[in-house]
Amino acid sequence: MVSPSAAAALPVLVTRPAGRAGGLLTLLAARGVTAEHVPLLELVPGDAAQLARAREGLAAGAFTHLVVTSRTTVEVLTGADGQLDVDGGTQVLAVGAGTAAALRSAGIRPHRVAAGSGASLIEQLPPAPETSRVLLPVSTAAAPTVPDGLRAAGYQVQRIDAYCPVPAAVEPAMRERLRGGGYGAVVLTSSQAARRLAELDPDPLTPLVTIGSPTSSAVREAGLVVAAQASAPTDAALADAVCAVLSPTTKESS
Repeated sequence: MVSPSAAAALPVLVTRPAGRAGGLLTLLAARGVTAEHVPLLELVPGDAAQLARAREGLAAGAFTHLVVTSRTTVEVLTGADGQLDVDGGTQVLAVGAGTAAALRSAGIRPHRVAAGSGASLIEQLPPAPETSRVLLPVSTAAAPTVPDGLRAAGYQVQRIDAYCPVPAAVEPAMRERLRGGGYGAVVLTSSQAARRLAELDPDPLTPLVTIGSPTSSAVREAGLVVAAQASAPTDAALADAVCAVLSPTTKESS
């Protein structure tokens, strides 16, 4: 691995999709860390007609539960006006504080918030009611953890594709810099981003910082090494993890 002193002299690469990196970039800048934002993925909304039917069903009370696992899903469901009409009898379950905050911004109160991952949500599930119909809008690349766990617990699940992550165009100069060890660290916040990074053949000595266990697993499956994993799936925890691999001197002062 690149020495901490050498890594700290190089910019950090933040690979989140467009519109997702502002909070982390601000936190890193406040700690004196230079960072570049280059999205590795583009998030393309799913079929418009299917999403429209899902919105109509939520408004009409056709679902007993709505399970939301990402902020992106909230944005796709709410559309241009940022609002979503969910029947008062529908239980809303969210994965992660960021997802829950996005729901609240759209006027939806989550009834249950799981920390960190879909697996955490499954662990917290109450017994399925006698009649259940769960709407589960997710990425086309989402792991089967949540739908499989819901069905195993007795829930009837309607999974729909909310969005599809596709590789974003990467400038040749950035690709060469990545291969040549030109970044002090690379931040990865999804399994898909980890796999995309592996396709770009990064310098194996560049420290990789991940947002959580699923992303770390994808990094290792791609034959790469995780230098640090955030203690929680938040911008603050990611900033802490980045600073920890760069140099102790970049950590937030106490």
